Amino acid sequence: MISQRLVVLALIGVMLSACAAMSEEECRYSDWTAVGYEDGADGRSSDRFGDYRRACADHSITPDFQAWQAGREQGSIEYCQPLRGFQLGESGGYYSGVCSSNLEPVFLDAFRLGAELYSLRSNLSAIASRAEANTEAIHRIDSDVLEIESIIILDETTPAQRLQLLADMRELSEIKGELVLESELLIEERTLAELALYEFEFTAKGAGF
Repeated sequence: MISQRLVVLALIGVMLSACAAMSEEECRYSDWTAVGYEDGADGRSSDRFGDYRRACADHSITPDFQAWQAGREQGSIEYCQPLRGFQLGESGGYYSGVCSSNLEPVFLDAFRLGAELYSLRSNLSAIASRAEANTEAIHRIDSDVLEIESIIILDETTPAQRLQLLADMRELSEIKGELVLESELLIEERTLAELALYEFEFTAKGAGF
């Protein structure tokens, strides 16, 4: 029962944010080796211990740094694997330099591979968003032109108003022409981005990811 209680307390301690309070019981009975292991396995830096120290200082308790650090070093071995590095880069995550010198090179290679994949996907997504925005803008212009045309033919529309409306139509036509041209360029750009992504995904798969 006591060991189960300590595990629960350790998990509670791991989930605490930097500004969250820890109870006296959590500070006193947490298994700091287990807490350190979880922090290491999650890729947290040594700064994390400062959060615990500040929280527990309110209860005049000093967490066991040696136990926490020993656990974190073991947990970091789990974190600093190539697959985790790739997943971190692929998700657009930030590497904070927590891996040891013997594990960091392969971790970073995988991280950079994942980061490049994230960049290619983000670029393709941005192109798609621009193309969608252009299409919506063209549709709005077409709708505005139809509305202008309906106003021009009204009997109550004055000659001066018709001249202004025709000028508005010309301006909208020019804007639409620019959007159509940009949309055509985006189609080509999107094709190239899709090809680059496909080729890189093939490369990543060949590397075991």
